[in-house]
Amino acid sequence: MDRKTLKIISKNNDYIKELSKLDDKKYRVRSGKFAFEGWKLFEEALKCGLPLESVLISEKAINDPRLPLTLSEYNENFNIIEVSNEVYDKISYEKSPEGVFCVSKALDKLHNLYIIYNGSKFDKHLMVLEGIRDPGNLGTIIRTASAFGIDCVILSDDCADIYNSKTIRAAMGALFRTRTARVKELTQTILQLRSSGFKVYGAALDTCSVLLSDLKIADKTAFVIGNEAIGISPQTLKSVDCKVMIPMENGTESLNAASAAAVIMWEMYRNK
Repeated sequence: MDRKTLKIISKNNDYIKELSKLDDKKYRVRSGKFAFEGWKLFEEALKCGLPLESVLISEKAINDPRLPLTLSEYNENFNIIEVSNEVYDKISYEKSPEGVFCVSKALDKLHNLYIIYNGSKFDKHLMVLEGIRDPGNLGTIIRTASAFGIDCVILSDDCADIYNSKTIRAAMGALFRTRTARVKELTQTILQLRSSGFKVYGAALDTCSVLLSDLKIADKTAFVIGNEAIGISPQTLKSVDCKVMIPMENGTESLNAASAAAVIMWEMYRNK
């Protein structure tokens, strides 16, 4: 392996100590880095041109035939580091790791903190998420948004971290190509969207909600999905143009946040 530049066998190595901290959100923010695992995500990262810093391969995986095949296809400048199995276990997030641990710089141009009522612009179809706390749900929504061509996923400041390992795993590479914007003031953001020509709908089970199937979804449309337990906050609901609900059989419980978002995004895609 010509590109292997280092071998680390000590769990007390300074770089390993640094990487083991990337499981902490505050440290990810300070360092401007995030990490993810697995061959699939490694390949997706290369396809999307992620600014990888290093890829750590365990002793068990160092002779995996996928590694030279992957590297021969892409000419990227990052370090390949072989680590002992014990070292890999220290940094890994997985119960059954594949032995591939990737470190990347944060994607500032793709995933950013926006205060859009100060002038930032968005495109045609948006998903707005309020208080989505489960990283798996967030990752699933981002993956679905990528599949259905959503231009940007806007997140309230209390949503789960997009660089949480569970979010990245659930997104299955879609995070590397999907625009997200985290906003400080969601109500102000929605009002600014409306003033710039967007029609903003809030997903809510309410007697005055319009059925999703009755909507004519045009360009410059945004849908708001609320917290998994309590839905959209009353303050946010007051800021939308209209409340909307997904048609379901009588007596059916509401869909979870990721499922509801998927149905809505399919309708947006179908009406393009």
